Amino acid sequence: MKRFLSVVLALMLLVAATGCSSTGGSNEKQTTETSAAAEAETTEDVVTVKLALWDYEADGSVYPPIIEAFEAANPGIKVEVINASSADYETKITTMLAGGDDIDVYFAKSNTSYPTLVLKNYAMDLNGLVEEKGFDTAAFGTVLEQHYVIDGGLYALPFRTNDWVIYYNKSVFDNAGVPYPTNDMTWEEYAEIAKSVTSEGVYGAAFIPKAGFIVPVLVGVENGFDIASSDFTALQYPLEYMLKLMNEDQSYENFAQSVSMSQDQTYFYKGTTGMIYNGSWFTQMLVANEENIDFEWGIVKSPYWAGTEKAGFATSTPVLINSKTEKVDEAWELLTYLTGNEGAELLAKEKLVPGYKTDEVMQIFKDNTGLDDASMEALTDNTTYVLGEASTLLGLISGAINEEVELVMTENQTPAEAVANMEVRRQEILEANK
Repeated sequence: MKRFLSVVLALMLLVAATGCSSTGGSNEKQTTETSAAAEAETTEDVVTVKLALWDYEADGSVYPPIIEAFEAANPGIKVEVINASSADYETKITTMLAGGDDIDVYFAKSNTSYPTLVLKNYAMDLNGLVEEKGFDTAAFGTVLEQHYVIDGGLYALPFRTNDWVIYYNKSVFDNAGVPYPTNDMTWEEYAEIAKSVTSEGVYGAAFIPKAGFIVPVLVGVENGFDIASSDFTALQYPLEYMLKLMNEDQSYENFAQSVSMSQDQTYFYKGTTGMIYNGSWFTQMLVANEENIDFEWGIVKSPYWAGTEKAGFATSTPVLINSKTEKVDEAWELLTYLTGNEGAELLAKEKLVPGYKTDEVMQIFKDNTGLDDASMEALTDNTTYVLGEASTLLGLISGAINEEVELVMTENQTPAEAVANMEVRRQEILEANK
């Protein structure tokens, strides 16, 4: 009996052990299946938004940290970046949009090229979303009205804005015994100051050798000048002014030579330039290269033409939602993160001026650039002007003007010839797009 009971007990223990083992395997299988189901459910909950831009992987690019921060703040959205080089971007984005690619959000190269995207119906009108979401646009200032409103529609928000100002080399002025430029300076005074600090190996004035950097100076010659409707005759005087700087005063390096040598804004680093007209993006470049710059520099507001309103040119970087996107809510979240307060703070930390400007954001910019109060004053509270009222033909007319101006700057036609050609080409564009 004792042996019998022992055998029964042993069998019972064996069955129990087997049952436990079997149950454990079942639990493990169940857990695995549950985890897989949960993972699948989580994956299904994540929406992928396609974002197109340029130079995403360039050294010092601000995009990766912003995208990373956005995804961390919005775990239900994944951003798929479509990247291109700066030189190829406009061709690539227009080709993709024309082909019906499912891009959701994308950058435009400039507020001048942006209207063409609207003309081709590649951009969603954001007015309804701004109202529906209660998005406060006050921090954008006048940029929306000046750059983005076309026939009452709002088709983009600005990622960055750039006031065009004067950067100056304090050592050049100290060596010449000339007072530093001020925030209240006409272009006529700029020419005289440039001449007074020009010496062997040093040019007092500088402009990037691209027509697109010269035209903003020209259109400021008349209050409210609009390249789509104003009389181009007004541009003859400032064109003659530019040639005088170059040929008579010799305070400005020869444009054609500058182009052939691939000169750009970096030659300011060499210390051979007294003043250069440039956008506020140049601040980041100067701060990043401070170890290679052996002089102090400062910033003053853009000059203005005598007899005109004291104002400076401004550009911006538009971000748009594709009119064909099927992910409107997620695209809106990405757009407003990039262009709203969160993106603005990250841009300011990277020493770039965002489109969304608050006192807090600009303080972050000041802290990270180390700019003094005088230079900060040059970048804030500016009255700005543009090439003209935002329209779907702005980019086409602007391109034609740039070509005519370059012919003047390379001395292949006179200012008078350029003005006449601008009138003809504008009329052709207007007639072709009635």
